[in-house]
Amino acid sequence: MLDHTRCRACSIQKISGLVALGVYVLLLMVGCGGTPKNQDQDPPRLAEAKLLASQGSYWFQRGCFEKAERYFYEALEASQLVDNLEEMVRVHNNLGAVALAQDHYVESAEHLQQALELNRLLKSTREESLTLGNLGSLAYKAGRYDEAEELWEKALTVAMKDSRKTGLAMHLNSLGMLKREQGRLDEAESVLKKGLNAAKHTKGPTLANSHMQLGLVAQARGDLAGAEKQLSKALEIDKDAENPIGIAQGLEKLGLLHQTQQSWEQAALEFDRAIRLYANLGDMDKAQYIYELLKVNQTEGGVPESLEPYKPLLVFPHEFWESPVCR
Repeated sequence: MLDHTRCRACSIQKISGLVALGVYVLLLMVGCGGTPKNQDQDPPRLAEAKLLASQGSYWFQRGCFEKAERYFYEALEASQLVDNLEEMVRVHNNLGAVALAQDHYVESAEHLQQALELNRLLKSTREESLTLGNLGSLAYKAGRYDEAEELWEKALTVAMKDSRKTGLAMHLNSLGMLKREQGRLDEAESVLKKGLNAAKHTKGPTLANSHMQLGLVAQARGDLAGAEKQLSKALEIDKDAENPIGIAQGLEKLGLLHQTQQSWEQAALEFDRAIRLYANLGDMDKAQYIYELLKVNQTEGGVPESLEPYKPLLVFPHEFWESPVCR
Protein backbone atom coordinates (compact mmCIF):
# COMPACT_ATOMS: atom_id res chain seq x y z
CA MET A 1 0.00 0.00 0.00
CA LEU A 2 1.36 3.40 -0.97
CA ASP A 3 1.43 6.28 1.50
CA HIS A 4 -0.66 9.09 0.05
CA THR A 5 -0.69 11.21 3.19
CA ARG A 6 1.68 13.74 1.61
CA CYS A 7 0.12 13.66 -1.87
CA ARG A 8 -1.90 16.82 -1.32
CA ALA A 9 -2.93 19.45 -3.83
CA CYS A 10 -0.25 21.94 -4.71
CA SER A 11 0.12 24.35 -1.78
CA ILE A 12 3.24 26.01 -0.43
CA GLN A 13 6.29 24.95 -2.43
CA LYS A 14 9.90 25.03 -1.32
CA ILE A 15 11.47 26.14 -4.58
CA SER A 16 14.88 26.68 -3.00
CA GLY A 17 15.10 22.92 -2.53
CA LEU A 18 15.31 22.60 -6.29
CA VAL A 19 17.11 25.65 -7.56
CA ALA A 20 19.55 26.58 -4.88
CA LEU A 21 21.42 26.09 -1.67
CA GLY A 22 22.85 29.57 -2.03
CA VAL A 23 24.46 30.28 -5.37
CA TYR A 24 24.13 27.26 -7.60
CA VAL A 25 21.45 25.82 -9.82
CA LEU A 26 20.74 22.15 -9.25
CA LEU A 27 18.60 20.41 -11.86
CA LEU A 28 17.22 17.04 -10.83
CA MET A 29 16.53 14.47 -13.50
CA VAL A 30 12.90 13.56 -14.05
CA GLY A 31 11.73 11.34 -16.89
CA CYS A 32 8.51 12.14 -18.70
CA GLY A 33 7.12 8.62 -18.69
CA GLY A 34 7.29 7.84 -22.37
CA THR A 35 6.70 9.84 -25.54
CA PRO A 36 3.23 10.80 -26.75
CA LYS A 37 3.74 9.21 -30.16
CA ASN A 38 4.09 5.77 -28.55
CA GLN A 39 1.22 6.07 -26.10
CA ASP A 40 -1.45 5.28 -28.70
CA GLN A 41 0.26 1.91 -29.24
CA ASP A 42 0.46 1.06 -25.54
CA PRO A 43 -2.12 -1.05 -23.65
CA PRO A 44 -4.59 1.19 -21.77
CA ARG A 45 -3.12 0.78 -18.28
CA LEU A 46 0.46 1.43 -19.41
CA ALA A 47 -0.68 4.42 -21.48
CA GLU A 48 -2.38 5.76 -18.36
CA ALA A 49 0.81 5.33 -16.31
CA LYS A 50 2.85 7.22 -18.92
CA LEU A 51 0.30 10.01 -19.13
CA LEU A 52 0.23 10.41 -15.34
CA ALA A 53 4.05 10.47 -15.22
CA SER A 54 4.11 13.12 -17.95
CA GLN A 55 1.75 15.26 -15.87
CA GLY A 56 4.02 14.76 -12.86
CA SER A 57 7.04 15.92 -14.87
CA TYR A 58 5.13 18.98 -16.08
CA TRP A 59 4.34 20.12 -12.54
CA PHE A 60 7.79 19.20 -11.24
CA GLN A 61 9.47 21.53 -13.72
CA ARG A 62 7.24 24.35 -12.45
CA GLY A 63 8.17 23.76 -8.84
CA CYS A 64 4.78 22.30 -7.89
CA PHE A 65 6.30 19.36 -6.05
CA GLU A 66 3.30 18.11 -4.11
CA LYS A 67 1.15 18.13 -7.23
CA ALA A 68 3.92 16.34 -9.14
CA GLU A 69 4.25 13.77 -6.35
CA ARG A 70 0.55 12.96 -6.50
CA TYR A 71 0.73 12.24 -10.23
CA PHE A 72 3.88 10.15 -9.83
CA TYR A 73 2.31 8.00 -7.10
CA GLU A 74 -0.71 7.39 -9.32
CA ALA A 75 1.64 6.52 -12.20
CA LEU A 76 3.48 4.07 -9.94
CA GLU A 77 0.22 2.33 -9.01
CA ALA A 78 -0.79 2.04 -12.67
CA SER A 79 2.60 0.62 -13.70
CA GLN A 80 2.64 -1.85 -10.80
CA LEU A 81 -0.78 -3.18 -11.80
CA VAL A 82 0.69 -4.34 -15.12
CA ASP A 83 4.18 -5.09 -13.69
CA ASN A 84 5.89 -2.80 -16.22
CA LEU A 85 9.48 -2.64 -14.96
CA GLU A 86 10.59 0.22 -17.17
CA GLU A 87 7.84 2.55 -15.98
CA MET A 88 8.26 1.45 -12.36
CA VAL A 89 11.98 2.28 -12.44
CA ARG A 90 11.32 5.63 -14.06
CA VAL A 91 8.60 6.62 -11.61
CA HIS A 92 10.61 5.57 -8.54
CA ASN A 93 13.43 7.77 -9.85
CA ASN A 94 10.96 10.62 -10.34
CA LEU A 95 9.59 10.22 -6.82
CA GLY A 96 13.15 10.26 -5.50
CA ALA A 97 13.77 13.54 -7.31
CA VAL A 98 10.54 15.09 -5.96
CA ALA A 99 11.39 14.03 -2.40
CA LEU A 100 14.89 15.47 -2.75
CA ALA A 101 13.53 18.76 -4.07
CA GLN A 102 11.53 18.99 -0.82
CA ASP A 103 14.56 18.03 1.32
CA HIS A 104 13.03 14.66 2.27
CA TYR A 105 16.37 12.85 2.10
CA VAL A 106 15.38 9.47 3.57
CA GLU A 107 12.37 9.13 1.30
CA SER A 108 14.45 10.21 -1.69
CA ALA A 109 17.12 7.60 -0.99
CA GLU A 110 14.48 4.86 -0.62
CA HIS A 111 12.93 5.61 -4.02
CA LEU A 112 16.28 5.96 -5.78
CA GLN A 113 17.62 2.72 -4.33
CA GLN A 114 14.39 0.99 -5.36
CA ALA A 115 14.89 2.31 -8.89
CA LEU A 116 18.42 0.87 -8.97
CA GLU A 117 17.24 -2.49 -7.62
CA LEU A 118 14.50 -2.82 -10.25
CA ASN A 119 16.86 -1.67 -12.96
CA ARG A 120 19.13 -4.65 -12.27
CA LEU A 121 16.39 -6.69 -13.93
CA LEU A 122 15.67 -4.09 -16.61
CA LYS A 123 19.34 -3.33 -17.42
CA SER A 124 18.57 0.13 -18.84
CA THR A 125 21.65 2.36 -19.13
CA ARG A 126 19.34 5.37 -19.48
CA GLU A 127 17.55 4.78 -16.18
CA GLU A 128 20.78 3.83 -14.39
CA SER A 129 22.42 7.06 -15.54
CA LEU A 130 19.50 9.24 -14.40
CA THR A 131 19.18 7.50 -11.04
CA LEU A 132 22.91 7.72 -10.32
CA GLY A 133 22.74 11.41 -11.20
CA ASN A 134 19.96 11.98 -8.69
CA LEU A 135 21.83 9.97 -6.05
CA GLY A 136 24.77 12.30 -6.68
CA SER A 137 22.48 15.28 -6.12
CA LEU A 138 21.23 13.69 -2.90
CA ALA A 139 24.80 13.25 -1.65
CA TYR A 140 25.60 16.84 -2.63
CA LYS A 141 22.64 18.31 -0.76
CA ALA A 142 23.56 16.20 2.27
CA GLY A 143 27.08 17.69 2.20
CA ARG A 144 28.85 14.51 1.05
CA TYR A 145 30.77 16.18 -1.78
CA ASP A 146 33.34 13.46 -2.54
CA GLU A 147 30.53 10.92 -2.80
CA ALA A 148 28.55 13.29 -5.02
CA GLU A 149 31.48 13.71 -7.40
CA GLU A 150 32.02 9.95 -7.53
CA LEU A 151 28.35 9.29 -8.29
CA TRP A 152 28.17 12.00 -10.97
CA GLU A 153 31.33 10.62 -12.61
CA LYS A 154 29.80 7.15 -12.57
CA ALA A 155 26.55 8.51 -14.02
CA LEU A 156 28.56 10.23 -16.74
CA THR A 157 30.30 6.96 -17.65
CA VAL A 158 26.97 5.13 -17.87
CA ALA A 159 25.41 7.95 -19.93
CA MET A 160 28.17 7.60 -22.50
CA LYS A 161 27.06 4.00 -23.07
CA ASP A 162 23.49 5.06 -23.75
CA SER A 163 22.68 5.56 -27.44
CA ARG A 164 20.75 8.77 -26.60
CA LYS A 165 23.37 10.00 -24.09
CA THR A 166 20.49 10.72 -21.70
CA GLY A 167 21.50 12.94 -18.78
CA LEU A 168 24.98 13.62 -20.20
CA ALA A 169 24.68 17.42 -20.15
CA MET A 170 23.11 17.42 -16.69
CA HIS A 171 25.88 15.27 -15.20
CA LEU A 172 28.51 17.56 -16.75
CA ASN A 173 26.73 20.62 -15.36
CA SER A 174 26.60 19.08 -11.90
CA LEU A 175 30.30 18.21 -11.95
CA GLY A 176 31.17 21.67 -13.25
CA MET A 177 29.12 23.28 -10.49
CA LEU A 178 30.91 21.25 -7.82
CA LYS A 179 34.37 21.99 -9.23
CA ARG A 180 33.54 25.71 -9.43
CA GLU A 181 32.43 25.79 -5.81
CA GLN A 182 35.67 24.06 -4.81
CA GLY A 183 37.70 26.70 -6.66
CA ARG A 184 38.80 24.32 -9.42
CA LEU A 185 37.89 26.88 -12.06
CA ASP A 186 39.90 25.51 -15.00
CA GLU A 187 38.42 22.05 -14.50
CA ALA A 188 34.96 23.53 -14.03
CA GLU A 189 35.13 25.58 -17.22
CA SER A 190 36.35 22.60 -19.26
CA VAL A 191 33.56 20.34 -17.97
CA LEU A 192 30.87 23.00 -18.38
CA LYS A 193 31.85 23.71 -21.97
CA LYS A 194 31.34 20.02 -22.68
CA GLY A 195 27.98 20.26 -20.92
CA LEU A 196 27.03 23.27 -23.03
CA ASN A 197 27.88 21.40 -26.22
CA ALA A 198 25.86 18.36 -25.08
CA ALA A 199 22.88 20.54 -24.14
CA LYS A 200 22.72 22.66 -27.31
CA HIS A 201 19.96 20.53 -28.85
CA THR A 202 17.72 20.80 -25.77
CA LYS A 203 16.96 24.55 -25.77
CA GLY A 204 15.54 24.31 -22.24
CA PRO A 205 16.52 24.41 -18.53
CA THR A 206 19.57 22.18 -18.99
CA LEU A 207 21.03 24.51 -21.62
CA ALA A 208 20.18 27.52 -19.44
CA ASN A 209 21.98 25.85 -16.53
CA SER A 210 25.11 25.36 -18.66
CA HIS A 211 25.18 29.08 -19.48
CA MET A 212 24.48 30.05 -15.86
CA GLN A 213 27.26 27.87 -14.51
CA LEU A 214 29.71 29.26 -17.08
CA GLY A 215 28.61 32.75 -16.08
CA LEU A 216 29.36 32.01 -12.42
CA VAL A 217 32.80 30.68 -13.39
CA ALA A 218 33.47 33.91 -15.32
CA GLN A 219 32.31 35.93 -12.33
CA ALA A 220 34.64 33.98 -10.04
CA ARG A 221 37.50 34.84 -12.40
CA GLY A 222 36.58 38.53 -12.29
CA ASP A 223 35.35 38.56 -15.89
CA LEU A 224 32.15 40.46 -15.15
CA ALA A 225 31.37 41.24 -18.80
CA GLY A 226 31.67 37.55 -19.68
CA ALA A 227 29.54 36.64 -16.67
CA GLU A 228 26.79 39.08 -17.69
CA LYS A 229 26.73 37.65 -21.21
CA GLN A 230 26.34 34.07 -19.99
CA LEU A 231 23.80 34.88 -17.24
CA SER A 232 21.71 36.95 -19.64
CA LYS A 233 21.70 34.07 -22.13
CA ALA A 234 20.58 31.67 -19.39
CA LEU A 235 17.70 33.98 -18.46
CA GLU A 236 16.67 34.32 -22.10
CA ILE A 237 16.52 30.53 -22.53
CA ASP A 238 14.52 30.05 -19.33
CA LYS A 239 12.07 32.72 -20.45
CA ASP A 240 11.62 31.03 -23.83
CA ALA A 241 11.02 27.74 -21.98
CA GLU A 242 8.61 29.47 -19.56
CA ASN A 243 10.58 28.01 -16.66
CA PRO A 244 9.62 30.16 -13.63
CA ILE A 245 12.21 28.65 -11.30
CA GLY A 246 15.02 29.34 -13.76
CA ILE A 247 13.72 32.85 -14.45
CA ALA A 248 13.70 33.70 -10.73
CA GLN A 249 17.18 32.29 -10.29
CA GLY A 250 18.47 34.12 -13.37
CA LEU A 251 17.10 37.47 -12.18
CA GLU A 252 18.67 36.87 -8.77
CA LYS A 253 22.09 36.11 -10.23
CA LEU A 254 22.02 39.08 -12.60
CA GLY A 255 20.95 41.33 -9.72
CA LEU A 256 23.87 40.11 -7.63
CA LEU A 257 26.26 40.68 -10.53
CA HIS A 258 25.00 44.22 -11.14
CA GLN A 259 25.19 44.89 -7.41
CA THR A 260 28.85 43.85 -7.54
CA GLN A 261 29.33 46.31 -10.40
CA GLN A 262 27.52 48.97 -8.34
CA SER A 263 24.88 49.23 -11.06
CA TRP A 264 22.34 49.84 -8.32
CA GLU A 265 19.31 50.76 -10.41
CA GLN A 266 19.72 47.79 -12.74
CA ALA A 267 20.14 45.46 -9.75
CA ALA A 268 17.01 46.93 -8.15
CA LEU A 269 14.96 46.23 -11.28
CA GLU A 270 16.09 42.60 -11.33
CA PHE A 271 15.58 42.09 -7.60
CA ASP A 272 12.11 43.62 -7.91
CA ARG A 273 11.09 41.00 -10.47
CA ALA A 274 12.85 38.20 -8.59
CA ILE A 275 11.16 38.89 -5.24
CA ARG A 276 7.73 39.02 -6.86
CA LEU A 277 8.34 35.77 -8.72
CA TYR A 278 9.65 33.94 -5.66
CA ALA A 279 6.62 35.18 -3.70
CA ASN A 280 4.28 33.93 -6.44
CA LEU A 281 6.04 30.58 -6.29
CA GLY A 282 5.48 30.49 -2.54
CA ASP A 283 9.18 30.46 -1.60
CA MET A 284 9.22 32.90 1.31
CA ASP A 285 12.83 32.08 2.24
CA LYS A 286 14.07 33.23 -1.15
CA ALA A 287 11.72 36.23 -1.16
CA GLN A 288 13.14 37.30 2.22
CA TYR A 289 16.68 36.81 0.90
CA ILE A 290 15.99 39.10 -2.07
CA TYR A 291 14.43 41.63 0.31
CA GLU A 292 17.71 41.72 2.24
CA LEU A 293 19.56 42.32 -1.04
CA LEU A 294 17.21 45.20 -1.78
CA LYS A 295 18.12 46.64 1.62
CA VAL A 296 21.77 46.61 0.56
CA ASN A 297 20.77 48.35 -2.65
CA GLN A 298 19.02 51.03 -0.61
CA THR A 299 21.83 51.64 1.87
CA GLU A 300 24.72 51.39 -0.58
CA GLY A 301 23.20 52.71 -3.78
CA GLY A 302 20.23 54.74 -2.64
CA VAL A 303 17.63 52.68 -4.55
CA PRO A 304 14.84 51.84 -4.26
CA GLU A 305 13.68 54.84 -2.22
CA SER A 306 11.19 52.78 -0.24
CA LEU A 307 10.98 49.09 0.64
CA GLU A 308 7.40 49.34 1.88
CA PRO A 309 5.81 47.91 -1.30
CA TYR A 310 7.74 44.67 -0.81
CA LYS A 311 6.69 43.97 2.77
CA PRO A 312 3.28 42.45 1.87
CA LEU A 313 5.12 39.96 -0.34
CA LEU A 314 6.95 38.57 2.70
CA VAL A 315 3.83 37.56 4.60
CA PHE A 316 3.73 33.77 4.66
CA PRO A 317 0.72 32.59 2.65
CA HIS A 318 -2.30 30.97 4.22
CA GLU A 319 -2.07 27.20 4.81
CA PHE A 320 -4.33 26.49 1.85
CA TRP A 321 -2.83 29.15 -0.43
CA GLU A 322 -1.99 27.86 -3.89
CA SER A 323 0.77 29.27 -6.06
CA PRO A 324 -0.62 30.77 -9.30
CA VAL A 325 2.02 28.71 -11.13
CA CYS A 326 0.54 25.50 -9.71
CA ARG A 327 -3.11 26.08 -10.57
